[in-house]
Amino acid sequence: MNAGTRVLLDVSGLQKRYDSSGVVAIESITLDVKEREFVSIVGPSGCGKTTLLKTICGLLRPTAGSVTLDGKLVTTPPPEMVLVFQDYARSLFPWLTVAGNVRFPLKKKNLAGAESTRAVGAALAAVGLDRFAKQYPWQLSGGMQQRVAIARAVAFRPEILLLDEPFASVDALTRAELEDLTLRLRDEFGITMLLVTHDIDEAVYLSDRVFVLSPPPSVVVREFAIPLGGARDQEATRSDPRFLSLRNEIHHLIGRPLPAAEAVP
Repeated sequence: MNAGTRVLLDVSGLQKRYDSSGVVAIESITLDVKEREFVSIVGPSGCGKTTLLKTICGLLRPTAGSVTLDGKLVTTPPPEMVLVFQDYARSLFPWLTVAGNVRFPLKKKNLAGAESTRAVGAALAAVGLDRFAKQYPWQLSGGMQQRVAIARAVAFRPEILLLDEPFASVDALTRAELEDLTLRLRDEFGITMLLVTHDIDEAVYLSDRVFVLSPPPSVVVREFAIPLGGARDQEATRSDPRFLSLRNEIHHLIGRPLPAAEAVP
């Protein structure tokens, strides 16, 4: 893939303790994401992956540690970072057309009418929905609705796109199509991607690197480089012995009781 060498996102010693319950969702997470890189985070159920993403993007305040984006401390949601949720149906406005949904966040950028129209058109064309601009989300399939959510994020042209299990609610064939679409968008628009997913195969297929989290309270257990080359193909890549070896190694690691000495500091 076409990842750069400049660190765009730096997460250092991030901890999140919920004041109301005292529960520590994430203990100490340290990771980085380079410009134009695709990084995935996997871990056992309940390990705090969504909490981690919300803390990274400034929706939740960390108890300790820091997040910097392009050298700037993140304390509130920055305009250079967009989060795409799993539940596309709740993230779209049913009373707005497809184009209206994609256009909505562009108001924050104060784009001129013609410039906004071009951005919406380019984003819808990129996800294959330009012919559906005047329809409403409820008239589309689940996979198409998630394409609308992705188009809305792409139209905003963020530096980094955070993806919270965005393909978990669609069928297997649609999921594969959306995975490949996401890789094309990353290459076409130069957007850095950070994905959390429970699907190990998906993480290995999409990523340049994969971070594995421990059971809660979470720490990074291990970082995996994914040496599968730039071009990915659903059949050829998933049949590659390197893919199968990495997938099995990560699967074995997740949920296994781990001595403290093995955890990455």
